[in-house]
Amino acid sequence: MAGLILNVPYGSPFLPRAVQKRLTITEEETRWENWRLTDPFLLELVKQAMEPALPTVSPSLRRVDSDSDRPSHWPSFRLVSYSFSPLVADPLGTLAKELGQLDKPGPCILTKGSLEKDLPNWTPAEREFIFSHCARPYLEQLSQAATELLAAESMVLLLNIRFFATKSWRRDHKELPKPQINLGFDDQLTPMGLVHLAGHVFRRFGLWAEMDYPLVGVDAPAALAQHPRLKALGLAIRRDLYLDEATAKLKTSAESLVRLLRTFFGLLGQELDRVVQARVRRAYPPKPPSSVIKANKTGQIVGKKSQ
Repeated sequence: MAGLILNVPYGSPFLPRAVQKRLTITEEETRWENWRLTDPFLLELVKQAMEPALPTVSPSLRRVDSDSDRPSHWPSFRLVSYSFSPLVADPLGTLAKELGQLDKPGPCILTKGSLEKDLPNWTPAEREFIFSHCARPYLEQLSQAATELLAAESMVLLLNIRFFATKSWRRDHKELPKPQINLGFDDQLTPMGLVHLAGHVFRRFGLWAEMDYPLVGVDAPAALAQHPRLKALGLAIRRDLYLDEATAKLKTSAESLVRLLRTFFGLLGQELDRVVQARVRRAYPPKPPSSVIKANKTGQIVGKKSQ
């Protein structure tokens, strides 16, 4: 009935050597930029949460390799992640928008990073090369995942998964208390029922969840946003839930977060199934029983009694 695309757009700090040589910032500044803009730890936690909890009967059962091996309640998954640092290119334009470099999201190359220092001024030919080898394959992978799921399922949810730091690195941001979970939505792409369900689930786990704070909205590639059966929801997690921000080491609470995300993904799939089934029932209501057939049956019964 429903499928989930788990999209992690900022989970890799990888910089090709050719790009790294051209960067106008120092190695230390590059590390700081990647620390602020990317999180490979979160990507690994999402990968673990994709796997349903199975009894450890044998090592071969510890990993699920196909949708057919998953429990019946488990949604169809596709994991898509961007393989490069946003210092190479910002594939969705989300960071560029938050940094004030774009009005509308879309694939772009950052002109400045979080340290507000200039990044390389690439020529048009170099920009096209970067897009064709970095951002475009990622966007094509997203489109392919959506196409495959939409062909097999009645509804697909694009779940953009990000992180945010406990303390903001933006100078123009006031240091206010931050929730532990941020739910981003779009008026056209996000059913409010899903937002309310997500908030309820995280509150039941004792977490503080807010809508569109501190991050705002959810961005989907233009080609996918036009599809009526594709919905989108943003999920951002405060980093200190799973990572020691002073030492950059995973906390023991990371295992609990994996279990929470696993439960959340399963509940999302069930809610999407429920929505699809309700739509089907509205579109194809059961036909009322025929009064003619009833009359015929009654006549047959009366006839038998009279004989």
